[in-house]
Amino acid sequence: MLRKGENAALDGGRVRVAVTAAGTPIDVSAVLLGDDRRVRSDDDLVFFNHPAQDGVRLEGAEVVIDLDGMPAGVSTIALVASVDGPGTFDGIPLRADVHGGPWFDAPAMSAGETVAVVVEVYRRAGAWKVRAVGQGWASGLAGLATDLGVDVTDERPPEVDPRKRISLRKETVRVSLEKKGIGGLRARVAVVLDASGSMRRLFKEGVVAEIVERMAAIALQVDDDGALDAWIFATEFARLPPLRVAEIEAWTHDNVRMHEAVAADGSRVSLGGRNNEPQVIEDILAFYAARHGEPALVLFFSDGGVAKNAQIARLLREASNRPVFWQFIGLGHGRYGILEKLDTLDGRLIDNAGFFAVDDIANITDTELYQRIFSEFPSWLKSAKAHGLPLGSN
Repeated sequence: MLRKGENAALDGGRVRVAVTAAGTPIDVSAVLLGDDRRVRSDDDLVFFNHPAQDGVRLEGAEVVIDLDGMPAGVSTIALVASVDGPGTFDGIPLRADVHGGPWFDAPAMSAGETVAVVVEVYRRAGAWKVRAVGQGWASGLAGLATDLGVDVTDERPPEVDPRKRISLRKETVRVSLEKKGIGGLRARVAVVLDASGSMRRLFKEGVVAEIVERMAAIALQVDDDGALDAWIFATEFARLPPLRVAEIEAWTHDNVRMHEAVAADGSRVSLGGRNNEPQVIEDILAFYAARHGEPALVLFFSDGGVAKNAQIARLLREASNRPVFWQFIGLGHGRYGILEKLDTLDGRLIDNAGFFAVDDIANITDTELYQRIFSEFPSWLKSAKAHGLPLGSN
């Protein structure tokens, strides 16, 4: 058994370390560091959406390290535990257990820490050792990663006059709707943003901000107030303040970000990093159930990792008598589960959902994107009207 600050020699070869927290679900990750205690690149953060890098592999709650195959530029591997969802590590025991070697029970934390380096495996004079660390960060995985040199910037810098671009896109939306025979459409519009860990590149490169801007043009055309309703989700979700075009720059800066969101009611939400679609779908349904008068078009963006198929299918079946149409848009070649089988989903009053995936949404023209978004909506609108769903003036 190690105490905080102590170290022990490792034999070399392959080392397996289990990281656990008593009674609390956690995410385990590892960070590869050089002699300067900085990462060489963002790829040196090993987590559930990037589970292997240069001899370090994540297997559930265990980290497997090939010491003999470690590149010369890596001298330390920090093993990290982070809270999966809301909550902190206050009073929660953390343990790291080297298979066939020492273990370390970290002292309890009490300052709102949500992430902790439990142990480090490090190279000293050609030999490998393990050190008991037990250091926490209240700033979460993003704070730890930033301290170690990982670029976790989510938002792009504001660009010149996005309102002008949205105005031009609004005209493209109008033309697309007229071609579909629904030029006079009045509807609420919502955008739902996947903020799970695998979306990091799309946030960092401004792709998600661009998606929001393109969806804002739809709301400006069809919503009476020109406002875009918005949600963001990962393990947890937040309903964001509605987006109005006049506030696009400030809204994007404040809300198009991972890790933590400020909800419309002012509360702060730690989003986590995994996919949990059912929670946010339920909240959207409750939100629109309290707002009668017009249909709602929900534009749901995800890069995959969809696993809660039975719950999603149940919710879509139960919601098929609601004036809400779900357009799911896949970003890349992810696992979309039930979303790819919506055309054959039985047990619904009417077909209330569509799905398509694109390789690179940033390289699709507005015309093509809007045509695909509206490809199934007119048929749903016709079926909804035939079944007496409340659709306002449509």
